Amino acid sequence: MASIALFEDSHWQNFVPISLTRPTFDVKVGAKSYFEEYAHPPECLLAREFLAGTTKERHPGCKVNPSSVDTVTVYVNGLLHPGAVHLDRLSSINHTFVITSGTRLLVGRLDRKGGEYLARCVESGKKINLKKLEVEKSTDLRTEDTQGLLSNPWDIINAIENSLSMQVSGTGYAAGETQPGVKIIGGGNVVIAPGAELEEGTVLDSTKGGIFVGPQAHISPSRIIGPAYIGGMTKVKQYSIIETSYIGNDCRIAGEVEHSIISDYSNKAHDGFLGHSYLGEWVNIGAMTATSDLKMTYGNIKMTDGLDKKADTGTSKLGSFIGDMCKTSIGTLIYSGRRIGVSSHLHGLVAQDVPSFTIFGKSIGSTNVELEFESALETQRKVMARRNQKVSIAYEEMMWHVFSSTAEERKRYKVKKGKFSI
Repeated sequence: MASIALFEDSHWQNFVPISLTRPTFDVKVGAKSYFEEYAHPPECLLAREFLAGTTKERHPGCKVNPSSVDTVTVYVNGLLHPGAVHLDRLSSINHTFVITSGTRLLVGRLDRKGGEYLARCVESGKKINLKKLEVEKSTDLRTEDTQGLLSNPWDIINAIENSLSMQVSGTGYAAGETQPGVKIIGGGNVVIAPGAELEEGTVLDSTKGGIFVGPQAHISPSRIIGPAYIGGMTKVKQYSIIETSYIGNDCRIAGEVEHSIISDYSNKAHDGFLGHSYLGEWVNIGAMTATSDLKMTYGNIKMTDGLDKKADTGTSKLGSFIGDMCKTSIGTLIYSGRRIGVSSHLHGLVAQDVPSFTIFGKSIGSTNVELEFESALETQRKVMARRNQKVSIAYEEMMWHVFSSTAEERKRYKVKKGKFSI
């Protein structure tokens, strides 16, 4: 059987800021990334060059951006769910081929020249010109035949419920015994992993979907509404409400979380509302921070494409996409459909997108200023030490690239250099 190589296409730009610090195949869609959805991990990964180091750390068993790839390799777009790919059948095909959707490459078996061209495009983050892939057969799928293909960040939010329903049922854990004083409602699958503690008064509502509570997680009296996935070592504070959401590993959660993804090591440890949103890793949400996810008119929410052009998301329920290492101060309010950049610091009312490495305080009378790189790096070292981790050389290099590559965005948003003051 041919080996599998996952690759990024230029649609990573649509998923900024959550795609600035990880390849698209590592973006969570529910409780798993598309990489994690494979029954057998892909042997090879093609990512933007500046992400190669951190990608190797995430996937030590994979070849990342190798100098050459065997011609008996099937390349699969990292934004395409593996369930939509008939790998057994495709792997048995001996001739070169591509399966496309418009101008996007979905799957292909390429000769050496085509594989090298694809790798160059991926590593530089540029668009793939399908005309330069010379193959023996080409199939172009219609839009309705491309189920499981992500094109925009709101596709993730729209897929949360179905994704979690399937992922919770396939955790690999046997259903544990219900702990005393914990009430289960509904007939969905409820799995409590070994070492998890649920305090008396906790309600697990599986009426609309199953619930998974990971190893060493601790749930104080709260209500969890499925489908929901609570990661290992995560702590949920008392009187929290978590509905149709994924909470990653080693998080601290309080307040209300609805239809959202909270990645590993992130904190929302106080009251406030997070709805139909995506949080990256190492995010800290301050007390009483709230995200809007519904317009007063009940109309569709629009998002920018990163260049101030508005796109209709086709949905009336959508919060914000918040990049890794972001922090919000007490009482921060974020309008719907915002892109909040990597390592940004937010104060007050946020009614616009925020570039990466920006201290945002426009609404409280302050000037938006650039967060100095050394300050951001030192803060991240402190944050990771709280979880007994260190900033690796690869991670620091990734941070520096994101800081450098987003300088033009800060300039466009008139972010100044200087000291932030309130």
